[in-house]
Amino acid sequence: MAASNEKIEVLLGYLSEIHNKSLSLYDLITSQPRTDETRILLNINEVFTYYHSIRIFYYSQDELFTADVQPFFTSFEDFYFELKQVFLHDDNNTALLYNKLSSMKDSFEQLTNDFNVL
Repeated sequence: MAASNEKIEVLLGYLSEIHNKSLSLYDLITSQPRTDETRILLNINEVFTYYHSIRIFYYSQDELFTADVQPFFTSFEDFYFELKQVFLHDDNNTALLYNKLSSMKDSFEQLTNDFNVL
């Protein structure tokens, strides 16, 4: 069964929001001096909540399985882990964090191709 346009829009909307929030987090983390750390923690929690919600939505909609969303999920998890390393452990390897963010962007672009959406 083909996925309905509405479900595809919801899926891609949430994934886009995750990526956009991740971009904002990258900017917050890499800006020097760092902005309010409480704000950063709230944003980290918010993006993870979005991620968790969309995973539940995706896995509860069998018709969405026509496109492989797992690479996006994996790239987000890699970004999230590295984000915590940089933020919580003052790891200064922001180049690696940026690479994880770029991987997430590439995964999202592949999904828009898979669903034939611009």
